[in-house]
Amino acid sequence: MSNFTDQELINLYNKNENFQSLYKMKCIDLNTNDGTIEFEFDIEKKFCNPTGDVQGGLLSGMIDDTMALAFIFKTQFTKRPPTIEIKTNFLYPTRVGKAYGYGRIVKSGKNLVFLEGHLKQDDRIVVTATSTAVIVDMPTSRASILSKK
Repeated sequence: MSNFTDQELINLYNKNENFQSLYKMKCIDLNTNDGTIEFEFDIEKKFCNPTGDVQGGLLSGMIDDTMALAFIFKTQFTKRPPTIEIKTNFLYPTRVGKAYGYGRIVKSGKNLVFLEGHLKQDDRIVVTATSTAVIVDMPTSRASILSKK
């Protein structure tokens, strides 16, 4: 598989339906050298509880995807990090509308990767998270999508 620039990875991810997620997430910034990534989420009302706040499990999923994709993009879609532990902190209620997810690789070893991230809405951090994940090969079918540049 060829090496892609950060912008090429962003473009491939955003246009490929195989990478679409439940969360309507769009990659808007990436630095594979630093192991950082940013996503824009368009949160819908269906994700809210009766009080109008986004359900915490869905927020955990959003930040988990964001953190994992920082690693997946860095490996050019050759490896993936199934989460073995995640800690999520809910600092403020998250509402319908735009939110931004930031993910970062803290440390990557031979078998484990440590990740951190946060979600922002209206210029304040509403969710923070850290996770530990095991490093495994990407299924061939998923990695081959990128090789068809």
